[in-house]
Amino acid sequence: MDVILLTSIIYLTVGVLLSLIGILIFRENPSQRVNRATAVMIILAALAPIMGAFGLLINRMNGQLRLDLELFKRIFLIWEFFFPQLLYFSLIFPRARKYLKDYPHFLVVLLFKGPESILSLINMTQMDSQANTLFQPLMIVFNLFFSLLSIFYEFHTNFFALINLIYVVAAIIIMYKGYQNLTSPRIKHQVGLVLWGIRVSVGLYAIAFLLPKLFPFRTSDTVVYFLTILALLIGAGSIAWAIIKYQFLDISQSISRRFLFSICSGLFLGIYLVGYDQSKKIVTGVIGLNLPVLEVLFIILAVILFQPAVSAIRYVINKLFGRDKSDYDHILQTLSHDILTIMDLDKLKEKITATLTEIMMLENVHLIIENKAGDFEVSCERDGHTYLYEFSRNGEFINLIRQVDRPIGHDEIISHISEDQEAELLNKLNCYLLIPLAHRGDLNGILCLGNKLTRTSFSAEDATLLNVLSDQVAIAIENIDLYQQKLEKQHIEKEISVAREIQKMLLPYQIPQGKNFEISAMNIPSKEVGGDYYDFIELDKNHIGIAIGDISGKGIPGAMLMSNLQATLRASAWQIHQPAEVMNKINNQIANTTSPEKFATFFYGILDSKKLTFSFTNAGHNYPIIKKRNGQYCHLTDGGLVIGVKPDFEYDQIKINLSPGDTLVFYTDGITEALNPEIEEFGEQKLLNILVNFPYRTAEELRNHIYEEMIRFTKGESQYDDLTLIVLQILS
Repeated sequence: MDVILLTSIIYLTVGVLLSLIGILIFRENPSQRVNRATAVMIILAALAPIMGAFGLLINRMNGQLRLDLELFKRIFLIWEFFFPQLLYFSLIFPRARKYLKDYPHFLVVLLFKGPESILSLINMTQMDSQANTLFQPLMIVFNLFFSLLSIFYEFHTNFFALINLIYVVAAIIIMYKGYQNLTSPRIKHQVGLVLWGIRVSVGLYAIAFLLPKLFPFRTSDTVVYFLTILALLIGAGSIAWAIIKYQFLDISQSISRRFLFSICSGLFLGIYLVGYDQSKKIVTGVIGLNLPVLEVLFIILAVILFQPAVSAIRYVINKLFGRDKSDYDHILQTLSHDILTIMDLDKLKEKITATLTEIMMLENVHLIIENKAGDFEVSCERDGHTYLYEFSRNGEFINLIRQVDRPIGHDEIISHISEDQEAELLNKLNCYLLIPLAHRGDLNGILCLGNKLTRTSFSAEDATLLNVLSDQVAIAIENIDLYQQKLEKQHIEKEISVAREIQKMLLPYQIPQGKNFEISAMNIPSKEVGGDYYDFIELDKNHIGIAIGDISGKGIPGAMLMSNLQATLRASAWQIHQPAEVMNKINNQIANTTSPEKFATFFYGILDSKKLTFSFTNAGHNYPIIKKRNGQYCHLTDGGLVIGVKPDFEYDQIKINLSPGDTLVFYTDGITEALNPEIEEFGEQKLLNILVNFPYRTAEELRNHIYEEMIRFTKGESQYDDLTLIVLQILS
């Protein structure tokens, strides 16, 4: 096989492969301008080696074929449209420029030898004298125009290499500037690879064809052939590699891999057939016979080697272009796992927006999430600032999204929104596609996708990814919501536990007892800490302070208020032996150090065990009950407002005399407001009936009986408030 024939075969093979790549790009998305422009550019580039192969074969036949070589040369020049097409490609990829130009002057080169060819179409000799007179002024204008055109034509034919070089340099500069402005790493991989491939291939082309025409030196045909083949292989290879490895122009990876597999299989088959042909010739030349057994052996060999060879080709392709960041299956698996394990809403938003922006090459991605109020909000960055937009849960936009169960275009949904404010907010998000995120029939959010940077449409693989991903994101949002609720519950339970510990530390460890009195007390906290407080202060051997109160608020705030109350009570009680003055100080302290909604009901009295008197004041607390020995009873009502509401309030103080056999009962509303299954309160009257009718002997016996009756009444219903009970009995 001589060099010319081998070169022709290589030329033709490269040209066919380039044509197939161009067809693949066009078929993927013919509606996209960038796909059309790229396909035309590659097909024009394919014409050069194809026509070059035919030219070499024609020359090799030494004129055996009668062909119009001049016409063939002009057809061959069609491939020079590659250079303006390359410039056009650089103007629309990776983003279309605002200015686009056409380059029609090549039609002059293709169709005519020169301007005189155009003039020859008009034969003035065939016109009569009247027509000649009529068209004479017009012909003067034509002659002037075509004279100028002739000058341009001469310049072009003599310096077309320079013009093509200008096209190439301009295209590379424009593409490089566009490359610098890119932010997506994936697109930068694509453009960078294609850009370097074009640079190298055009550089080799310039060395082979352009420079010899611009400068006085020549290169051998072998060098020209080699550089041309190498330029075409590098240029086409860079685009093919970008398609297969990085999904250049969003071409489906499965399609590009099948295309590559078909090419490799075809090459393998071609090599096998060539090997078979050459082996047959060698054997025939050596033996001198055409042995049929040789064909049988090659068939057997083909059967044995075909499947391993195909598997090896597939393995190599998968190894080179295996799962990477552009592999949708791998991305879907990784992203689905990640979003289902993320328990922070901000991190979920960041993960989804970053991943989708990268793998799908989107201008922007927004996640509209339902907030605690039930409305839907989204944060959007514009001009270096972050803005928070909110859509009402009862607005047109959210109601429309609730009614669809598929991705919906921005233009389609905006046409149904009459509220200008919602339409304006939606336009600010710059969305192209909106995907409802619903789980179990509830709308949890909306995934908003912007346009693709390449302005290509969403593919079938995109649709599959988004459908699965939308379900995963909806579940992830619900999981995060449940997780946050669990954390809040745990936080509340921890707060309640701490508050209970504070309460336990503030309640007295020992209950004072005397020769002529006994005290029994109990405090049972509820599941939710209410803040009941009681205390005994032994002022001296004959005086005991008795306090009981109910703090407003739950959890830690209520416990802290109780701590403040206890500290103020003990500090004041040791200095002042008048209950009203002690209450005044406590009230001022609480009112001046806490917010108005923090208050407490409080009762404080001092028992004089020697004189058997009881001095007290009441700040809005449940009225204690005193039962006399003769069976009569009354309430200790004197006092004033709850503490913490009005500073400098003056509380009243009352002093009563006690007798042996008298009983005082102090309690909180956890006793009287206990509920049974019929939502009936235990009530103060039942407490009075027990106190009057139950034949108790000790304070502890009365306390236990009151609690047992209350439990019997509630029939096991949960206790929703603290229960505190103090019984003071004067001994006989």
